[in-house]
Amino acid sequence: MNKKLIPLLLVLVALFQGCRGPEGDPGADGVNVVGSTIDLVDVNFNAGNNFEYSMSFDQADLEVLESDAVLIYIHWNDVTSGNQTLKAYRLMPQTAFLGGNQLLTYNFDQTVNDFSIFLDGNVNLANLSAEYTQDQSFRIVVVPADFAARKSGSVDYNDYDAVVKAFNIDESKIRKVSAK
Repeated sequence: MNKKLIPLLLVLVALFQGCRGPEGDPGADGVNVVGSTIDLVDVNFNAGNNFEYSMSFDQADLEVLESDAVLIYIHWNDVTSGNQTLKAYRLMPQTAFLGGNQLLTYNFDQTVNDFSIFLDGNVNLANLSAEYTQDQSFRIVVVPADFAARKSGSVDYNDYDAVVKAFNIDESKIRKVSAK
């Protein structure tokens, strides 16, 4: 019996031996995404601009490839958590219910060159209060397509905090771009 165990032990020892060699250079920690995020602030919608705001990606200093995903979130409200005020973002399109079956939708479209954010709905846009049309803020997140494809099943894009975590967005480094 012992004679049969010796070859088995030798095979096991050989299997558990690892190759050794010089240690490689240290890699970057976490995920490195070559995307961009900006805060677009001071956006005003009125009859003069047809309740639409447009900007080129060059003007925003953003590089967008045709295959990239562009996510636009509206700053919907502020939430108090303990003694801290946090911004709550919602992925667009986003609809506000104004009562009396009136709907207001914040929507957007984009090309590889630019994007437009606009108001739509079954409400008379000219009668909206400043709360809905003045000094609006949006967070624009550009996610490279190859990275978005790898993460697509595991990220809830409706949840801004999940996007921040998945793509390692450093919120302290998000640039503010004024629409004025």
